[in-house]
Amino acid sequence: MINQVFNPQLLSQDGGLLQSCCILFGALVLARFAPISRDLQPLLWFSRIAVLIATKVNHPERAVSQQLTAGILATLLLVVPCAIIVSFLLDLAAYPWFFELIILYFCLCDSAFKPVAEKVVGAIKSGNKQDAKQLLSPWVSQNTQVLSEVGLSKTTIEKLFTTPIYGTLATVLFFALGGAIMALVVRMLRQLEHSWPPYHPHFHVFASFVGQFNRVIFFVPTLLWHCSLAIQFGQLGLTSIVSSMQPPPSDKQHLNNHYGSYNLAAKLLKIELGGPQQFINNGHTIRVDLPKVKAGPLPDYRHIKQAITVTQTANLFWISLTLLLPLIWTGLRFI
Repeated sequence: MINQVFNPQLLSQDGGLLQSCCILFGALVLARFAPISRDLQPLLWFSRIAVLIATKVNHPERAVSQQLTAGILATLLLVVPCAIIVSFLLDLAAYPWFFELIILYFCLCDSAFKPVAEKVVGAIKSGNKQDAKQLLSPWVSQNTQVLSEVGLSKTTIEKLFTTPIYGTLATVLFFALGGAIMALVVRMLRQLEHSWPPYHPHFHVFASFVGQFNRVIFFVPTLLWHCSLAIQFGQLGLTSIVSSMQPPPSDKQHLNNHYGSYNLAAKLLKIELGGPQQFINNGHTIRVDLPKVKAGPLPDYRHIKQAITVTQTANLFWISLTLLLPLIWTGLRFI
């Protein structure tokens, strides 16, 4: 029986698949039960480097073509060398599977936001808004110090409904398509969009390339994520899914790739999401008026609890499906 299960022919045919599945399973388990501290996440350091480079090469007063060229070159400068270096390390490593595990672990680091959201709920419920602002500050690009209780609730819900798109789903999908290198490159592109918000006036042209490119590569993960959310409310229909993918009315002025997720989340939870955001740039406060999605009353901490439950269920569904597919495939080999 043991010889049949561990058939050398089976291992020779599906050994690479089984090894990749084990690597992915290990990364998912580590990211869920042993998340790395936010201050120690390499992607956060990458984000800080991106901000420093933008301060040197992004000049909004220059011509549009110059800003666009600077944004493209800055994107290539940050992503391509890292991808090449990591690729060489994997080729030279005696145990490449270990480095692939670490790469996926870092790509999945934003899955640690759920405990943060739960702490935000406790802080808002107890009336300690300052703690809630400090908890959210490392996770968003906007200035959290000016947020009210409603603003804190909106920001937390929006983060819960968007993080799994580029966290769990995109990492699993692109790892299956192109390995750890592709998953890392896609994750870095998303981090650049976080560091250079395309709807920020200072990055409107500079980040337009990475913003538009991310809209394309994250289309399928976003669609799959929306389906797993809508089905929980019995609204899995072509109309609801397609409407959630529509750009906001002012998309020409403010490129916001997450507006569709905000739109769907507001309609599912029957609350209001979106609205203006404030940023601090060189000591000056900049207000960006983003479109609102009015599908109900203003949210509070109770809606954050509901958002945690909904997104956690959808997230567990995709993780379970990811782990079951290779087991089903292996089982079919014996039939």
